[in-house]
Amino acid sequence: MFISTQKSIGKLIQMISGENERKVAQCLIDNAIGWGYDEKDIEVKWITAEEWAVMQEELTRPTPEQLAEQERETMIRDKIREMAIAELVKEGRLEAKTEGKS
Repeated sequence: MFISTQKSIGKLIQMISGENERKVAQCLIDNAIGWGYDEKDIEVKWITAEEWAVMQEELTRPTPEQLAEQERETMIRDKIREMAIAELVKEGRLEAKTEGKS
């Protein structure tokens, strides 16, 4: 299979598999240019299925920013749940749990 990447930052642009190397390479270049990439900043290369599997894993791994956002969202959900339970207990619609009781 062939991939096109943005040379300057190593960003994957597209992946295509095909038999005709010349046509596939030109298609990748034409698509990247059509999407606004600078022709001088496009690299096309053939990779193995194993290399593609590694790339896919890297592409789907959450970034540190995404992990931090997930943690923040979890903290917010937990706080909202805690506040809702406290309000239900206060209104008498839910019995408060005490230590040692389930």
